[in-house]
Parts: sequence; C-alpha cells; structure tokens
Amino acid sequence: MNTRAHLEKLPLVIVLTFIFAASILAQGGGDTRRRTIAITYFRDPVKVQLGGTTLRPTAKGQATVERWRKRNSSEIDITIENLIPPYNYGGDYTTYVLWAITPQGQVDNLGEFRLSGTSARLKTSTSYQTFAMIVTAEPHYLVRLPSRKVVLENLAPSSKNVQIQASEIYFNGDSGKYYAGETVPSIAERDYNKIPPELLQARRALQIARLADGEKYVPDDFNEAAKSLEQAEAAFRRGANVHETGRIARESISLSVRVRDISEERALAAERRADIARRDAELRRASENASDLAEKLQDTESRLRASEISRANSEEQLSRAMREAADARAEIRSLRTENDRLQNEVERLARENRESRDIITRLQGQYESASTELSKTSSRVEAMERVERERREAEARRRAFEDLQSALAKIVTVKPVGDAFIVILPDSFFVQNQTALALKVKAKMDALGEALAAHKDAVFSIEGHSDAKPTAESFALGRAQSVADYIAAYGVSRTNFKVESRGASVPLSKGKTAAARSQNRRVEIVFVAPQ
Repeated sequence: MNTRAHLEKLPLVIVLTFIFAASILAQGGGDTRRRTIAITYFRDPVKVQLGGTTLRPTAKGQATVERWRKRNSSEIDITIENLIPPYNYGGDYTTYVLWAITPQGQVDNLGEFRLSGTSARLKTSTSYQTFAMIVTAEPHYLVRLPSRKVVLENLAPSSKNVQIQASEIYFNGDSGKYYAGETVPSIAERDYNKIPPELLQARRALQIARLADGEKYVPDDFNEAAKSLEQAEAAFRRGANVHETGRIARESISLSVRVRDISEERALAAERRADIARRDAELRRASENASDLAEKLQDTESRLRASEISRANSEEQLSRAMREAADARAEIRSLRTENDRLQNEVERLARENRESRDIITRLQGQYESASTELSKTSSRVEAMERVERERREAEARRRAFEDLQSALAKIVTVKPVGDAFIVILPDSFFVQNQTALALKVKAKMDALGEALAAHKDAVFSIEGHSDAKPTAESFALGRAQSVADYIAAYGVSRTNFKVESRGASVPLSKGKTAAARSQNRRVEIVFVAPQ
C-alpha cells in the first residue's frame, strides 16, 4: 500500500518540479551589471566630472546639476569632449545619449548629444534626486534602454553638497541581440558627414524593428515606418532642407520604436503560451503514467489476495474451479453462437457506417464552402470597420491640431506654413543679449505651457536662431533650451519635442541694423500636422 500512496502523490511532485524549474529560468535574466557612483543632489549647484571608460579613455565631461525641490526636478547642464563619431564603435551606432540611473535600476533617457567636432553640450532634467550619469553610443535618440557601449560615466565629486552612494548598480540594458557588428561601416568616412543624423538613425531604427519581427507582429505600423523612411530618403535625394528631412525621419524613428516594443511584447507572450502548453502536456503524460502504474499495482494486489485465498482453501477452490470450468465450457458454446450472430450484425453495421461516412463527407464539403464564404464576408466587414476607425482617428488628430493652433494663436504669433505652423518667440521674449526668458513674458509663457500640456499628443521641435556672431550656435541653443525647460515644468513630456540650434543659418533679415539683427534673434516652435 505504501507503493500506491507514493504513486498517487507522483503528479503533485511533478507539478512542484515544473514550478521550481520555471522559477530558476525566471531568475536567469542577463541584466547589464556595472559598478558606478550614485549621487544625491540638494539645492546648491554641484559640479560633477565625467571620465572616459575603456572604450574611450581620453573622453571627459563636466556637468552642473542643480536640484529644484518645488519642481521635483534635477536640472543638468553637461558638456562632453574628446569624443569620436559613434560609428567608430560599429555600423549600428549613430548618436550619443545621456542616461540617469537610480540605485534601484531605473533608467531615464535624458537626451541626445549632437557632436560639433569632438564635443557637445546638452541641457536637460530628470525627476530623480539620487542617480548616476553615463553616456552611451546608440542606434537612435529614442532608445528605451542603454547599450553596452558606455563611453563616459560620472566620478565622485568633492563638493559637500552631495551624498555619494558608491554601490554596484544593476540596470536592464539593451541585450544587443539586434546589433549587427563591431566594424566601422565602409561608407562612414565618405558619406556620414553628408547625411542628416536623423536619417541615419531612422535607417537603424527600422532595421531593429525588422530584426524584432515587426513585419510579422505589427505589419501595419512597420509598413508605415518604412514608408516614412522612404519619404525621408526621397526628400534627402531631391535636396530638401535638413529640417524637413529630419522631421520625416523622426516620424519613422518613433514608429519603428513602437513596432519594436509591441513585437517584443507579442513574441514574449507567444513564447510563454507555448511554454505553458508544453508543460501542461508533460503534466498530462505524467498523470497518465501515474494512473497506469496505480492500476497495475491494484491488479497485482488482487492477484496476490486470490493466491492467498487459494492456498488456504486449495481443495475447496479446486472443486469449485472444476465446476466453474464445466460451466465455462457451456458458456463458451453459448457465446460462440452469440458471436456468430454478432458477427453478422457487425457486417450490417459496417455497411451502414460506410453510407454514413459518405453523407458526412458531403456535409463537410458544404460546411467548408459556407465557412469560406463567411470568412470572406467577415474580412470585408473588418476592412470597412478598420478604414472607418482610421478615418475617425485621423479626423480627431486633425481637429486637435487645429485646436492647438487656434489656442496658441491667442497667446503668441503663429505663422502657418503649408500643413504645419510655426510659433515665433521674438527677441523681446528674452533678457537682452542673454539666453534667459524675460520676466515680462511670464504670463504668455505660462499660457503657452498650459496650452501645450493640455495637448499631450502634440509633437514639435524647438529651434533657436541667432544673428551672425561667434557664439551664434550656443546662444541660439541656450534660448531654445530655456523655452524647453519652461514648458517641461508644466508637464510637457520631453519625448514630445526636440531642442535644436540653427545658429545664424536661417536669418529673417539680411540687414545690418540693430532692428534687423534683433529680428534674426528668435526661437521658433515648429508643429507639423499629423498624418
């Protein structure tokens, strides 16, 4: 009986074994591990040095971090130097990105560096108060997780205004499974400086989406991303300006990132469903085996009991067996007669069964034909519903875009340009010859921030412009960043906009008077109508 009890518990043991194995597999993730320094920032500004890693030992950087408690924001002004174009780490990489990483492993993409020679500057912010900063080479600016190409990381500051938490920080980095190689691409030296960075990033983003099986899991969005990339390529070939090419390329990047995210989620869900089905099948087989063993054990015990009874009453059992044998022979003769009758009945039923199968085959053909027609009808209905849904969504986006344009026109100057419009913030919005916003325009900037915060799906770029002078590039970028920081404080997501400097490359006036030069000093917020 102990054997039987053991067998009855066998399915439970198998279930526990599968659960334990699943827990081991779940703990086998490959997080990127890196030892760095997390810093806690208080109110006073802190100077933080960044040092190059083994990938780029000569790289260096300096960041000024200031914590604003009321805004729950850590403002960062960072400059990096002695970097090389990111494609030197492989054809997969087109840009550099700044990351904030908490001791709990949370990561935040703080923005993209645009190299000017070997250096770059970025003004950004994060809600984290305790975090480490690293700079990585990336395939495009909208990456969700840092790559393994870490070129810079923060060092311990000497200021007393910070707390240093030197600990081993774990964070989920990109697995790198979609990165093709480490070699410098053959066209890098010749063509990379001539191609807009956004177009290079869009090419790589679409390649990653394709490697993530985006064509299989999200075909509509993948095709839309590919179409946007083709439009950007066509604009570049026909000599369109860099801003137009970059705008179209950024749409392709956003779509490609969405395709990768959804594809990975759906692939993981399919893998989990397959794993559950496989484990269920193994459990069923184990249960069936256990049941077979229990039945065999029960049969063996029955035979043992019969043998014991036979030994105790051998003579009585023998007499009874002889009588039963005689009865059995008579029963056999009766059964043979019944068997002949049943054989005839079986043959008759076989004939009827063949006729029934012919009827079933005919009905199955009719059913398959009806199912095919129903499937075609359902497909047509779904297609019509999808077209109508897409039309309503496009109409809603168009109305929201028009509402935003009308709302902004009541606050500041709005200039329609084709299917887009531009909000112009003139030189008078800023402190004279400085990048900071003037106090007198606070009411308008507050209204502008509230209007943008109310349209959370609005995507735009903030472009700084300057008159011709040696510091035109940094001056224009500083004013654009001041506008970006102001509207971000109202809850506008930084993923919704890009901050760029046009320097003195797009003047409104070519005059040399003070008024003409002032006209060229402006910030433009460019909105493009949704597709």
